[in-house]
Amino acid sequence: MRTQMGKHESVREQAGVARSTTVLVSCARLHTERVGQGPALVLVPGGGGDAGMFEDVVPLLAERFTVITYDRRGNSRSPLADPAARIDVPQQADDVIAILDHYGIDQAYVFGNSGGAIIALELLAHHSGRLLGAVVHEPPLMQVLPLDSPERQAMEDIERLGRDKGPLRASAAFGAMTLPQPPRMFVSPRGQALIAATSRVMLATAGAAKRVTGREPDTMTRILGNSRILIERELSEFCFAYQPDLDALRNVGIPWRLATGRDSEGRPYHRPAHVLSELLGVACEEFPGGHTVYQQRPREFTQRLITILDQLSS
Repeated sequence: MRTQMGKHESVREQAGVARSTTVLVSCARLHTERVGQGPALVLVPGGGGDAGMFEDVVPLLAERFTVITYDRRGNSRSPLADPAARIDVPQQADDVIAILDHYGIDQAYVFGNSGGAIIALELLAHHSGRLLGAVVHEPPLMQVLPLDSPERQAMEDIERLGRDKGPLRASAAFGAMTLPQPPRMFVSPRGQALIAATSRVMLATAGAAKRVTGREPDTMTRILGNSRILIERELSEFCFAYQPDLDALRNVGIPWRLATGRDSEGRPYHRPAHVLSELLGVACEEFPGGHTVYQQRPREFTQRLITILDQLSS
């Protein structure tokens, strides 16, 4: 594997302790974390947009890579300077490039999941010179499916639920969609309403605690706090408005792969990757588990990702 890194590695990174840095970008301040040595690997989170989503796999991947995670713009610890600032896919791809520039990294591998996979596609189409390779895991691109497809209808139902019942209720339904075997409470309207009500209490309590102590909430609470931007802005921008540049993707000069999870078949985010695979002539790899396998089965995820990245580098 090859990459170009900045010349100075911090002692903390060499010791396996993540170093947090704020990166200033257009209309936002990005919370970023870096740890490990070796080729650079950027992990791009999906809905919820928080670096903590990858906290179980970062130490494992840092044995082979310089791993960079971050909170996407408008999410968690990466506030927007203006609530109406751009969050579209091209801007989010520019954010990744700004992070690489900040760390003095010429080229990096990218793994993107869900909405992060859509960002990875934009990076491949328009910033491939900054990439060593990419793995695009389960991008929920409804744009490549028929208008009457059940996958598209399922995502439209989530969007409609957000308008009618609020972002926390829609986020509960969205979360159930990402679990291979969601508990019954997660799939019933009454259960989702209870989850949304509990989430409101958690967020209020966490907000009060932060005002007193100055400490950030835990990962789960931060991600719950991102429900509004996910449901009211990102879902529409990423899953419906963005149009991938298929011609550019057919001519990408670096190795990359689409990917889906073994347990994701039938979910809205499974079929688009296979449609893209046929349209672009790019192989679609299989990961164990489902949409958030890096949380449910971190060691298996890490082994599979490293295997694919090794194949891309050979």
